[in-house]
Amino acid sequence: MRLPVRAVGLRTTIMLSFAVGALLLSAVMGIGTYLTARDYLVDQRERAAVREAFADASYVRDGLLTSGIEVSDVLGRVAPAADSTVLVKRFDRWFSSSLELGEEDVPAQVQRAVDEGEVAVVWTRAQDAPAVAVGVPLPAVDAQFFEVVATQELARTLATLRIVLLVFAAFTAAAGALLGRWAARRVVAPLDHVAGAAAQIAGGALDTRLPTTEDPDLATIVGSFNSMVDAVHERIERDARFAADVSHELRSPLTALVTSVDVLDGRRDELSERSRRALDLIKSDLHRFQRVLEDLLELGRLESGAARLDGSILDARDLVRFALEESGRDPALLRTSAGPGGTLVAVDKTQLHRALVNLFENAERHAGGVTGVTVAPDGDGVVITVDDAGPGVPIEDRERIFERFVRGGSRGSLPGAGLGLSLVAETVRAHGGAIWCGSAPGASGARFTLRLPSPDVVPDRAASPSEVRA
Repeated sequence: MRLPVRAVGLRTTIMLSFAVGALLLSAVMGIGTYLTARDYLVDQRERAAVREAFADASYVRDGLLTSGIEVSDVLGRVAPAADSTVLVKRFDRWFSSSLELGEEDVPAQVQRAVDEGEVAVVWTRAQDAPAVAVGVPLPAVDAQFFEVVATQELARTLATLRIVLLVFAAFTAAAGALLGRWAARRVVAPLDHVAGAAAQIAGGALDTRLPTTEDPDLATIVGSFNSMVDAVHERIERDARFAADVSHELRSPLTALVTSVDVLDGRRDELSERSRRALDLIKSDLHRFQRVLEDLLELGRLESGAARLDGSILDARDLVRFALEESGRDPALLRTSAGPGGTLVAVDKTQLHRALVNLFENAERHAGGVTGVTVAPDGDGVVITVDDAGPGVPIEDRERIFERFVRGGSRGSLPGAGLGLSLVAETVRAHGGAIWCGSAPGASGARFTLRLPSPDVVPDRAASPSEVRA
């Protein structure tokens, strides 16, 4: 099973780019510095070992030129450095200034070179430690001189240098990450401003604009964004004016038609049975058309922000109870779980009343009716849930049903224009709330949940139930 790959954000990408770039740069510089320093130190140590070996070889040769002196006596007079061991081979016998090193510690290639009368210098290991072996032939005394110089100090120096360079690389990478984080903030800051402005505009603040900037790279973006917002604002105002014109142009002839049908309905006894059936059909369709027109115009005003909301501090329980009574439903369907004053909301009671009635009628028309309504506080808001007795709403349709003219599942064969839930959703959003659809717990029906924000300031007295009805 493949795990989902999470996309890397722009900030993280910039920060990682700086960190990796700094790490690569410090690694290249560190490796170059280490190799240069190592070659220099190794060369200097090798030169020093060769000079020391030639000086000691000269002393040994001069000592052996003295008649009757033994090699061991000469080695006893040699004073090599503390990290050096002198070995002499004469007449196929080996002599050493140390008990720890012997013939086996001299590399074979050094011995072969000295046998051929050449000076040899080889890096080797003696007593599990790095060392330099130098061989010098002494033909004047029929001997061969060898000196093994330990280089533990050089190895410790190079190890310390490696650690320092690694720490420097890690520090550079961390500094690069911090610099990348700062750069990412600077780069993404304009995008955050655009996102914030876009969120405010989406929330209805159409007068929001990005401030002008002197940055030539951002001036074009700021200008384009503000021009786009101006165009959208102008389009919304034009649509609002169009909705108002449509309202005026359609309401007048529709009112005349309804009045004429009502006049005919008052004299229906004079009509034939066939004419009365036609009159009933026309009357039903006219009332349905009038309802759709009112809903569509109200939806247009809410979406354009042209609707005026008269905010009042009300108890959501009283508002729901009144909506149940006015729509001919049993107020006993209301269930509450809060004390007095815990479910106050600041809403336009007419608009929210219409939204609740639409929600109840939607449950009645498409889901077998309302089975329960719950009002409860939820942090800084109030939640209203409406459960129905229907088959529920498929998961793929739970967002689409709030769009205008959308009727999911079997609703396409039922009456209705698909505007009820759209009007409910826009009304709730206009009040700063949210609505969503889920499954009723322990049942097969759907649950519609409205969340409305609590008022910023709680008044001394909320509207009474009688005032809500008024």
